[in-house]
This record gives sequence, structure tokens and C-alpha cells, in this order.
Amino acid sequence: MADEKYIEEYMRRTPRSRELYERAARKLAGGAESNIRLFRPYPVYMTHGRGQFIYDVDGNEYLDLICGMGSIILGHNDPEVRAAVIERVTKGGDVLGTPTELAIEYIERVQRAFPSMELCRFSNSGTEATMNCIRIARAYTGKDVIAKAEGAYHGGHDYVLHALHLTEKELKSDPKHPPCLPYGSGIPKLVTQNLVKVIPYNDAEATAEILEKDQDKIACLILEPVMGGGGLILPRDDFLKKVRKITEKLGIVLIFDEVLTGFRIAYGGGQERFDVKPDLTALSKIAGGGFQMACIGGKREIMEVILPKVQGTAAEVTAGMTNAVQVGTYNGHPTSLAAGAKTIEILGRPGTYEYLNKISDMLWGGLKDLLDDKKIVGTVNYCGPLGTIYFDCVSANTWRETFSLNEEKWTYFFFNMLNRGVYLGIPHCDERFFLTKAHTEEDIQRILDIADEVLSNMKRDFR
Repeated sequence: MADEKYIEEYMRRTPRSRELYERAARKLAGGAESNIRLFRPYPVYMTHGRGQFIYDVDGNEYLDLICGMGSIILGHNDPEVRAAVIERVTKGGDVLGTPTELAIEYIERVQRAFPSMELCRFSNSGTEATMNCIRIARAYTGKDVIAKAEGAYHGGHDYVLHALHLTEKELKSDPKHPPCLPYGSGIPKLVTQNLVKVIPYNDAEATAEILEKDQDKIACLILEPVMGGGGLILPRDDFLKKVRKITEKLGIVLIFDEVLTGFRIAYGGGQERFDVKPDLTALSKIAGGGFQMACIGGKREIMEVILPKVQGTAAEVTAGMTNAVQVGTYNGHPTSLAAGAKTIEILGRPGTYEYLNKISDMLWGGLKDLLDDKKIVGTVNYCGPLGTIYFDCVSANTWRETFSLNEEKWTYFFFNMLNRGVYLGIPHCDERFFLTKAHTEEDIQRILDIADEVLSNMKRDFR
């Protein structure tokens, strides 16, 4: 077991962050804007980002691998995106509450990347996007139950906050029939007991059995093409294609949650990379170019359930004469549209994803080589410019396999990389980190050189 001198070093380097945390703890629940940003002894407070770097309140510079929780892919404060935002704000960047030409231009770009999104709508976050997709699927099918993968995170609403943790006892349960447990309090038992079914990611046979048993009740199956829950679980053995066939056969709407993967693992996300066409898609993060933005879309006949039944007066529409309700004051915010459209335009230029894949292979392949060279047990999973390390895991092909990871080693790795100027994001061992177009090959080599030192020390300290 290693001592925690790295925590002392962290605190020595970040005194201003500690002051801000103590101040925030009196005003903000937990001392941060979101639970995921909290860690012991306190989070580091950043001031701004530029390119591949972010800067904290103590003046420390970090190579950024959290990238706005995956929302940044061009680098921070990209000059072209900044110019588009300034132009929009100068003209008038606040919300108008009316349709805009910007929205049409934006959606046309999205549809070129995601042809499956025949008809679209806007929302403001990944949580809203998956929530809206589920509601639309229910309205279209007339069924109430949803299915989701064990370990998969799809946002912060009641229906998807299930099967995100297991006790030691439940970990021994049948992996082919995962239990449905609420993640946190405040979720109605009615939802847990009656409206959610859980499938095992990467087990198409067991998934088919679960879906077939309740096909008359299940409206949709929501999946990430690459599962971000538990770090990063890649689809194996044509799992996505098999699930697509199963859902088509059973009349179950297949939703791809591409909040994390959209515009990242390919221009057209997971559906392009794995050649699988879902019925509905949820986009966010990169879709807003670093600003709040989400977009949903899919088959026209399914999406049309959000249209008013009566194209009449505002009073008639307000009176509930619609199918599925999909609304939002900030939907299609002009400034977010400007940032998102410019980001998507840049990503569509020749060579972008070839470069991202090149530096991704360099980073995660290099990390895997370091583990092998030092005979440190671990697995590196990655898909394009996102990936993670599982210390003490021989493989991580299912969520349950990730439970053997060594959290203490991950915390050691995180803080020692942080103290040397590499910010991996958050010291939660089931998270993942990212690369952007702004990262250079020299940056990747620097990260690997630092990791080489840290892993050598880890080998020594965990004897």
C-alpha cells in the first residue's frame, strides 16, 4: 500500500483551490456545481482553457484530458469557434423564443453526419435528450417500460438512474439477468419495480431473452454504442448489430445515446463506426462546441409523435392537444447553435479523424506498452479519442469485470499525473479521459514520459 504524499503535494500546489472550496462549501451543496466534480481533499478550481491546456486559480498549467467532460474536441477557445460566437453575441446572442435560420443550418449539418436523424428537435443537455427520446418511444409504441444496459449512464432522470451500482452480494447474482436497483434515493419504487428492465451489455443472447419475455411492455432499449459507464466498455462480437436485429423483430425502438460518442469516435458517432442504424439518437456534449446544446432525432414516423394533433391556436396546443410533449425555453439557443455549427463544420474537414485516431493510438497504445513493460496488471480500453486504464483488471469487456479494478492505484495515478501537469479529469476509477484536435504528438509523448515515471513509482510503492 502506498502512502499519500501525493495528496500533500497536491495541497501544496493548490492553496487557492482549497480556499475556494471552503468558501463554496458554505454556499453550494457539497462545494461544487455537480457531484461528479467533487473529490477528496477538494477539487481543483480552474480559470480558463486555451487549446490543449487548462489553468487553475494558483497559476498551474495542465495538459487537459478531461476536455469539458467530453464536450471539447477542437481544444479550448478554438479561434474559429470563438469568432463564430463573438459574431453571434455581437449581433445578439441571447435567446429569442422564435425559430431561427441558424437552427435549420445547424440541423442540416447534423443530418449530413447522422443520416438516421431524419427529423430532429433541440434540447439543452444529455439528460434532457435521453429523457425526450424515451418519451417519444413510449408515445410511438404505446408501451411504458424501458430497457437499459447494466452499468450504463444516460443522465440524471428517474428512468435511467438504475443498475449503476452493485453490492458485493448482488455482484454474485446471475450476470445474464441483472437486478434493477435505483441509483440513489428519491426514485419512485413504482418506476424501479415496473418500468425498467436491465440487460447485460455485450451479451446478445441474454438481451434477446429479456426483451422477448416482455416485448409487449417494452417501448425502447437505450444503449450507448460504446458504454461509458464503468469507464469504457467496447461492443464485442457484433453486439450492436445483433441487438438491432432483435429490436426490429420485436417492435422495440432502439435509442442510441451518442452524448459521449457523437462526433467523437467518428464524424457520425457510433452508428457510423459500427455501421448500425438506430431508430432514435440523442446528441449533446460536442454537438454544442463547448456550449449547452443537445439534439434528438430519428425516423420521421417516430419523431412525428411530438407534432401537435391539431395545427390550431396556441390555446389548443397548450390545452394538451399534442402527442408527446417536447418543449424548452432555451432549445436551439442562438449562441450554442453558432458554436456547435462551426465545430461540426471543422470536424467535417478532411483528415480530422485520421489525426485524432493517430494520436489516440499513440497515447493509449503507449500506456498499454508501459503497463506491459513494467509488468503492471491492467487493461487499457479505448475507442478513438476516448479511453481509460483499469489497474488490476485482466480484461474489461463487461461492466462487472471492471469491479476488480484497483481504486487505490487509480487515485495514485491520477494525483501523481496531476501534480506533474496532466489533468485526467476526476479521480473516480470508473471514468474515462479524452483527446482533442489541439493535442500534438509532442503532447502525447510528454504525457507518456510522465506516465512512465508515475508507473515506475507505482510499481515500487505497491509492492
